[in-house]
Amino acid sequence: MKEILFYQLPAGRSPVKEYLDNLPAKEVKKIAWVLQLIEELDRVPVNYYKP
Repeated sequence: MKEILFYQLPAGRSPVKEYLDNLPAKEVKKIAWVLQLIEELDRVPVNYYKP
């Protein structure tokens, strides 16, 4: 299993988390689902993360 780490600035802020906090819940749910696939699968089909 892989672990996804978000970049954190020296001051402690995380731009990715801030971005996710400003998205609608429906969009965050989709992103969380894809991130979970990335963690669990060896190869993620392109149709799950390509816009």
